[in-house]
Amino acid sequence: MKKRFVVTAVLTSVILASCNIDPAGRESRLDLSFAEPLSSPDTRAGVAADSNSFILSIAGMNGETVYKGAYGSRPAGLTLKSGTYEVSVVSQEFVLPAFEKPQYGDSQIVLAANGEPVRVAFLCRMTNAGIRISLTDAFKAKYPAGILLLKQDAGSLAYTYSESRTGYFKAGDVGFYYVNGGSETPLFNRQVNSGERHSLTLNASSEESASGFSIKVDTTTLAIVEMVTVGQEYAGADGSSAQKAMSISQAASHPGDTLWVWGYIVGGDLTTSSVNFDGPFEKSSNMAIAASASERRFANCFPVELSKAAVKNALNLVDNPGNLGKRVCLKGKVATYFGLTGLKSVSEFELGE
Repeated sequence: MKKRFVVTAVLTSVILASCNIDPAGRESRLDLSFAEPLSSPDTRAGVAADSNSFILSIAGMNGETVYKGAYGSRPAGLTLKSGTYEVSVVSQEFVLPAFEKPQYGDSQIVLAANGEPVRVAFLCRMTNAGIRISLTDAFKAKYPAGILLLKQDAGSLAYTYSESRTGYFKAGDVGFYYVNGGSETPLFNRQVNSGERHSLTLNASSEESASGFSIKVDTTTLAIVEMVTVGQEYAGADGSSAQKAMSISQAASHPGDTLWVWGYIVGGDLTTSSVNFDGPFEKSSNMAIAASASERRFANCFPVELSKAAVKNALNLVDNPGNLGKRVCLKGKVATYFGLTGLKSVSEFELGE
């Protein structure tokens, strides 16, 4: 079963173009709130995460720290001078590998200008990666003593044979080592990405390798922690109509199916590694949608092919730059497009505001 964790943070306001920054330097108001109580898949059922304990950071691009501390202890009536700021929130600090310590968070760049309020939505995803290990009887019989040590540049974490907890690591390469009596033997390496939970079963073969160890990953499951926008994804979404359109995270599990999908238009001019989020746009044959209008990461986008004339004429960002940021429902075939799961052969659409 996929686990989900939902956080929505709102900074009320509108981002203005940098060329319109108020020379008088009026301050912009910041109002922060979580949409509803938070719950983590790593806590017992029914135990809510305390949003007041999240760590809020607001810093200017010149290095000035406006605020860093508990979300619940933030000053009332936060204001910002005109300028660009990075605003982020994380559930807890995470520096070294540790058991049962998933970190959730997000970060956005915002522009305060003309004394106008700013609006930014934070969609918190798991920023580190989890690894849970189980051992077969064959492994335990062949290596009856010692521990497993998982290492990366940030630090290491020891797994005893009885360990059942999930260890969390920074995204990147993790080395697996067998340690016994001061002797440390490398077994294999594994690449982990933010938001992933790996469940690994280690088995020992009956054959001896040159080093005396023959380890294989017997079974592997990969659970991606999904982001859900509160109030916009529900169990009744089956993709049969625009009113029952699936979110992009739901649609990703339906490759090859033709269905309705919703999202926000966030960019165009796609390549296999990038999206033009800001314009001006040059290609009318594609665009990108995402779960949030403020998305700025290629990996979180859902590429959309615009091939049918009526759809292309109405939606492409070359001729319709005002569509950027609008919510749209699209009917098409879920398929790989520009290296990501996306939508091709779009035949119908409904464009919102």
